Amino acid sequence: MGKLIFLVLGIILAWRVLKWYRKSMTRKEPPPAGVAEDMVRCAHCGVHLPRSESHASSGRFFCSEEHLRLHR
Repeated sequence: MGKLIFLVLGIILAWRVLKWYRKSMTRKEPPPAGVAEDMVRCAHCGVHLPRSESHASSGRFFCSEEHLRLHR
C-alpha cells in the first residue's frame, strides 16, 4: 500500500513539473526596451506611422509615395 501511494505521488509530482516546464517554454519575453520613435500622421489618409517609415514633403508626412503624389 505504501508503494502505491509513493508511486501516485511521484506521478503527480512529475505531471506538475512537466506542466510548469511547458508553461515556461511558451511564455513570451517582453520586447527589449528601446528608444521610442516619434509617430506622425499621414496628411492624406490620417494613418499614424513611425517617422522613419514616412515620406516627408514641405513639412507634411505621408504613409506612401502614392499618397505623397496624390496630395501634390
